[in-house]
Amino acid sequence: MNLRTFFANMVCATIPGKKRRDIVRIKIKYREYLRDCKKFALSHVDGKKHRVRIDVGTRSHNLILLVGNIAAFKFPLHENGYEKTTREKRIVDTFSKISPIKIPKLDVLQWGDITVRKYEFADGVLLKKIKPQIVMQYRNKISTQLAEFIFAIGNADPVELRDLKLDPYDKPGYMHGWFHNDIAENFTVNPKTLDIKYFIDWEDTIFYDFTLGFMHTRNSWEKSGFIGLTDDVIDKYTALYKKSRKHD
Repeated sequence: MNLRTFFANMVCATIPGKKRRDIVRIKIKYREYLRDCKKFALSHVDGKKHRVRIDVGTRSHNLILLVGNIAAFKFPLHENGYEKTTREKRIVDTFSKISPIKIPKLDVLQWGDITVRKYEFADGVLLKKIKPQIVMQYRNKISTQLAEFIFAIGNADPVELRDLKLDPYDKPGYMHGWFHNDIAENFTVNPKTLDIKYFIDWEDTIFYDFTLGFMHTRNSWEKSGFIGLTDDVIDKYTALYKKSRKHD
């Protein structure tokens, strides 16, 4: 363990909240890289001065910089990022034509040997930023939108992505198909109407059984006080799937 990692661990031991700890750890361990990432991101917007906010991806694999209300940049922390970026680009470009909910445009930028993702800015707020009593008040609207989204993505079998499946000949079915794989965390809503605006972060999208994904969603939402929302989504998805089978 080097001195900077040791110092980061010492400092973070006193900070409450995993997200805050992760951001502080990155600021300490990757100080020079963070500085250069900011310069790179600002050079790929409109040239004006903008506030740059720092975030960190799941499992701290990526540094995320939010530049004003213009764009989000994702920089890899432990690899060059090429494979994950090009895979997500293919998924985003394909499902942007299928999803009933908007997906931010993704551009791929090359910075030396590092592949950087530049996303269209997704306005709105994350569901977890909304008070539980308000989410429960709008649970029918939220669950309907999510069920329609999951059904549209899961029932699709675009030829452009078949080589990304474990079995290229595997077909969509009930609770089986393409799945965003983190529906609990990665969509923004209009805080006044609770309409879903964007679905973000498609890196972990996979063609598989939905069960584990829904288990994660249930655990996450129940901790946030969104009791029963997962069941509402599954019930509405099931109704859509059964209705679609009647037309086969």
